[in-house]
Amino acid sequence: MIVVTADARRLPYDDGFFHAIVTSPPYFGLRRYGESDTEIGTEDVDGYLASMRDCAVEWHRVLADGGVLWLNIADTASGSGGAGGDYNRGGGKEGKPKWRQGKSDRAPMQWLNVPHRVVEEFVAAGWLYRACVVWDKERLRPEDLNHARRPGVSHEFLFMFSKGRDYRFFADRLPDGERGSVWRFPPVAKTNHLAPFPEELPRRCIPLCTEPGDRVLDPFSGSHTTARVADALGRRGYGTDIYVWDTPPD
Repeated sequence: MIVVTADARRLPYDDGFFHAIVTSPPYFGLRRYGESDTEIGTEDVDGYLASMRDCAVEWHRVLADGGVLWLNIADTASGSGGAGGDYNRGGGKEGKPKWRQGKSDRAPMQWLNVPHRVVEEFVAAGWLYRACVVWDKERLRPEDLNHARRPGVSHEFLFMFSKGRDYRFFADRLPDGERGSVWRFPPVAKTNHLAPFPEELPRRCIPLCTEPGDRVLDPFSGSHTTARVADALGRRGYGTDIYVWDTPPD
């Protein structure tokens, strides 16, 4: 596993270096991970979409022909105040930065449709949009539904993109009983990372589009779950992040 400090919009790798990308960017307006003024997700929604557009261009450059991108992302409600309000002015959790959710172009308290707006940015950057998988997390997000006045949230999206029309996909490696566009597995238990990434997600995605020895990138590496899983599957895992959370294991 190789993990380096780098901005996901400017990667220190040659054109076509990777065979697959499996990642989950910071979600718009939900939390702040550190103090960098380059952190994606803390700008307004137009700035966020512009940042994701830059990622789309850069990732297209570093992915090999025939490569596949898996992008996990969830939506944000305008004016919802971040993750439970814990990051609003006057709030905060020990060891975690305080901040206010970014501004949006939508009226307060409605969904912004950020995931599919991000898809549009990737398509405009030259990606082929191949699939939308609904990740059923098998549990509701903690919130007061009487206050929210809508059904609870229990899913996220997993988008599949290819760099071109000719790409690798091994359908026989899809999980038994879940060969369609809904995948069911729980999120990871709490860790010291603010937004832990479940191992099951890259464990499913990586074999579908790579062979042993291939290079797999997570440009928002966080605690390096994708890179670790890639190594365990016989691929070569790479990660980049503007924050390095943990010392990678041997």
